[in-house]
Amino acid sequence: MSQNTLYLIIAKQIVDEAGRIIREARETNTFSFEFKEDETPISSIDQQVQDYMAKRLKDNFDIQVMGEENCEVLDISKPYWAIDPIDGTWAFITHENTSAINLSLIDKGEVIIAIVFNPFTNEFFHTEKTAKSYIGMLALPLRSNPTVAVVNFKPEREHPIVKTLNQLFKEDRVKKLTSIGGSIAYSMCMVAKGAFSNYIAYFPNSTHAWDLSAAFLIIKNSGGFVTDLQGVEIDPISHKGYIIASANAQARDDFLAMLNPLLDVVT
Repeated sequence: MSQNTLYLIIAKQIVDEAGRIIREARETNTFSFEFKEDETPISSIDQQVQDYMAKRLKDNFDIQVMGEENCEVLDISKPYWAIDPIDGTWAFITHENTSAINLSLIDKGEVIIAIVFNPFTNEFFHTEKTAKSYIGMLALPLRSNPTVAVVNFKPEREHPIVKTLNQLFKEDRVKKLTSIGGSIAYSMCMVAKGAFSNYIAYFPNSTHAWDLSAAFLIIKNSGGFVTDLQGVEIDPISHKGYIIASANAQARDDFLAMLNPLLDVVT
């Protein structure tokens, strides 16, 4: 057994227990929330889960830990774990089932271990460097989706991409168009699963390691791609602007070929 595989096994156990804490808190409605300075919500469970995961990771590995809540200063030249204890906190608060735990191990800017777990649907996505991606014990994707069939998007509504997507839908060039909230990482994993062919999200500010890195590797190891609007692979550690997560090369190429000629402005 490789070191990375051992790390993944232990990390999965930690994430699974963290998911139980999140589920029980919402089932019993025993949590509070407030808004941070950037006007995004944080629940009392976010910090509790991060503290739990950070302690367990430090107890098991001699590796630094970075978390979204009260992030510590790290030496990024050395390996570190990146945690988002509840990605999609607003969905958690409003009792939607689209929140997830994101956990990744990063070394020299490269994602080594990746986990995205939705504790409400029990979908456990995971992979490691140079390996296949899985949901539970099943290799991804679960189904082939070679054509643009579903597009999920979460862009700024004033951006011309919204008008463009609606036009493609009206022309029946996109078979289904829907908007989804909650965890962006979880939505990206649905692309890896084969539920969506493409997913679009927008980041007005640079992302952090805990935002995209886990879902990025899960998609990549399932045969998919995460690019910008020009088809260039994004930096999974820090990215600003749009991303397109695509199930495979054909889904990526077909969608970009339809999308970009209709865009008046790309930011």
